[in-house]
Amino acid sequence: MSKIELVYSNILKEVELALEKSHDYDSFESYFTENNSYNFINRISNISNVSLRDTQCSIQKIDYYNVENIIYYRVLSKVEYNNFNKSIVAYIKIKNPFSKDSNNEQIDENDLTVSEEGEIEQLTDKDNISENINNQEDKKQLKPSDLVVVFGCKEV
Repeated sequence: MSKIELVYSNILKEVELALEKSHDYDSFESYFTENNSYNFINRISNISNVSLRDTQCSIQKIDYYNVENIIYYRVLSKVEYNNFNKSIVAYIKIKNPFSKDSNNEQIDENDLTVSEEGEIEQLTDKDNISENINNQEDKKQLKPSDLVVVFGCKEV
């Protein structure tokens, strides 16, 4: 779990940088996707300054087309020490705080969870994440922790 917590911490730093560099929906999203996706994954999985040993981590972006404003990642952390092996999976969602003009019907991202099989499903519980921002003043008050949620942590 400690590797996932380090990845979460690194994601918060990256979201803070994305907020500083972004000025609209598309620029924020492209910070985490498209050509930047490989670099983003490498930066968030980098724990070279920490003394964790015998751990592996794989991070992959998950595409869910009916959910706008949300970017999903799956984090799998493995620890191997002597005969001890443990794997933990967690899902991370990053909310895009900028508004996007869209008439498409969408699923509320707060209605999603992870099933036993690792698939994302709809929930009935609500999870409060800040609303979309519309001006620069709102952007200054927004914290990265308002936009990043770790959920569905379990041993596999």
